[in-house]
Order: sequence, then structure tokens, then C-alpha cells
Amino acid sequence: MSRYAFQDHSKLLSMGLHKLDLADWLIEDDLLIEQIALKRALYDADVKQVYQALPQSVPAQREIAQALALYLVNKYPNLYRASKTGIYCKFNETELDLLEDENTLLRASWAVQEDLCLLESPDGLEYFLTAASLCAPSYWRLMEKIGKSLDLIHAPIPEYQDKLGASVNRFFQKLKVDAPVWRGNWSVVTSSRLYQPGDSEAMYISDPEVIANNCYLRAERQTLRRLPRSNAIVFTIRVSVEPIAAIASDLAALQSLHLALKSMSTEEKIYKSLDHLEPALSIWLLQRINSL
Repeated sequence: MSRYAFQDHSKLLSMGLHKLDLADWLIEDDLLIEQIALKRALYDADVKQVYQALPQSVPAQREIAQALALYLVNKYPNLYRASKTGIYCKFNETELDLLEDENTLLRASWAVQEDLCLLESPDGLEYFLTAASLCAPSYWRLMEKIGKSLDLIHAPIPEYQDKLGASVNRFFQKLKVDAPVWRGNWSVVTSSRLYQPGDSEAMYISDPEVIANNCYLRAERQTLRRLPRSNAIVFTIRVSVEPIAAIASDLAALQSLHLALKSMSTEEKIYKSLDHLEPALSIWLLQRINSL
């Protein structure tokens, strides 16, 4: 796979799925302590904005918490160890109770950098968002999506229902326990914050000369796996942000990003909030390409 998501997943209306080795399900790095602290701070500031759960999600919450704890203890023994009630996080000296039913998903999310979402289907056909701990949204709000079907969740995506909706629904119906997947997502934003639920962070830029100092590449590593007991699907989102200046001398990345932008419709650019930056971003990319 290429380093940047826009090199492998440039089209908005495509799933861009890849097989996932469960040994690589969750990825922790040197930002672990900082990002867990951010999750707790967001929870303390306004819990309903970052955590929602419907009553029917309790069995799936417990199942994902147990799977997550087992994975972390085995994958990262220097960071985690098992405890009587769940998991002990060595990196910040906290014990997380994963046995109680109430808010189990929330407590599990305080062990990892990923956001955790549960999607469940009462009939095996249509899937609904039943629980989520979401501290790094990319321009969407949890309170507006909880309890909604996949079609309604993705309704703001231009032409989603006509071109992609049926394929996504079939994928969710057929996803097998032993066949997890991952995909990439990306955007260019004007804030380095992880928590970006709306467009209040977006800054209008018309001057290509200020792109390098004010724009960031925002990438998402998303995974999807089915739980064997509850049959729920776990959707994890891991967000990383870096200055766009990081690709200023990377010809392949510059060309890929320019092509991805050029191939987008006006509606797609608006959906990704890239309209705030066009055409300045494209001009900057061309300037850098021509200089190399």
C-alpha cells in the first residue's frame, strides 16, 4: 500500500477495501497517552457529543470490549496487562472495568487511539449505528447519526444512494467473522485538531502561498470486523494528521493528490469541505510539481 490514502483511495464513491490481518487490527504509537487524555477531556466537557449507545447494543459492547482487551494484552504486553475486571493500561496507570454492562464501549475506547463504532441489524439486512465512542470525527456529528441506518448515515455523500448504497449494504450483510477488512479515507483540512465535528474549523484560503503553513493532510485508517456472538460489526477509525508541507518534495504524492482533486465533482469537494481551499490548493500542488 502507498503511504497516503489518496494514492490508493482517491475516489469518494468507492469502498476501496483491503483484507485485514487481525494481528494488525489496532495500532498504537507514541501519541497514545496524549490521545487517550484528549478522549477523556472531551468526555468530561460534553459526553453526549462523543459517546452514544442504544440499550440493545449492550451485548455487542461487552463482546467488543472483551475482544479488544484480549488483543491488546497479547499484542502490546509492554502497554497493557489483564486485570480482574478488564484491562490495566500501564502507559497511564489506569484500570478499565469491562465487565459492567453500562458504558462498556466507552471504557474500552479509553484504552486505544481508535474510535469505536458498533453497527447492528435486527433482520440481517439493514444495519444501524447502535453505539459509538467518537472523539476524532471528520466533519460529522455523532448525535445526528446514532440510531440511523447506513443509507441515512451516508445520505450527505453526493450520489451515494444511486452509485454505492446497494454495494455497501450487501457488503455488511455478507461480511464474515474470519474476513475482516480495512480501508483508507482522507481529506485536506485547515486545523490539526483530531476532534473536528463540523465546518467551524475550516478556514477559507484563496492564496496558494499560505497553503503550506495552514493546511494538513487528514487520513483515516478504518477497519470492519464481525463479532461472532452478537453478529454486530465493529467499525474502528484511526485518524492521523500531518502538515501538507510533509509532501512538498514528494513528487508522487503531489501528483496523486492533484489528480484526486481534479477528478472530484463540485459536490464532492463541498462534501469533503475542500471547497474552502480550491483553487488555491490545486495551484500550490502544481507549483510544487513543476518545481521538482
